[in-house]
Amino acid sequence: MTTSKQVQVSWKWDRENFEKSFEEAYTYHYKNSARRYIGWLFIAMAQFGVVAALKKGSVALLLFSTLLLLYWYVVKKWLLKKRALKSFQNAPLRDQVIMMTIDREGIRQGDKVLSWDEIDGLVPLEGGVMFYQQGREFYIPASAFSSVEEMSRFKSIAKEKGKLYV
Repeated sequence: MTTSKQVQVSWKWDRENFEKSFEEAYTYHYKNSARRYIGWLFIAMAQFGVVAALKKGSVALLLFSTLLLLYWYVVKKWLLKKRALKSFQNAPLRDQVIMMTIDREGIRQGDKVLSWDEIDGLVPLEGGVMFYQQGREFYIPASAFSSVEEMSRFKSIAKEKGKLYV
């Protein structure tokens, strides 16, 4: 283990960082999910419903189409965020400072070590980095890194271990 390859990260897991992680994860999953194509199908059906409702004067069809569009664009994300915030309020790490050391061996937090073999993958995002381990995702905000070089070093270690998704 070489100390020159170690990366130290530290951040407070507060509501602001949680909301950033939610927005980043929601956007990433939306853009990389097959479900969005199903959503496009619903949107197309709703738009045809609106046109048909206007032509035929069907208030019920117009209302249904409008509600479907509102659900897809507004309510779905709001419900997910509300559920996630409730989970955050009950989280044991809420408002705690999280400190990790990342090196060629893995990710260390205190006396716990997560080896690179246990990590499924790492996704660089605009405002941070998300890594996956056994179906769970963990978010490290960009502000946790002391510099852009530190974040680049973290990404290069992950790439070296074959865990970086681009």
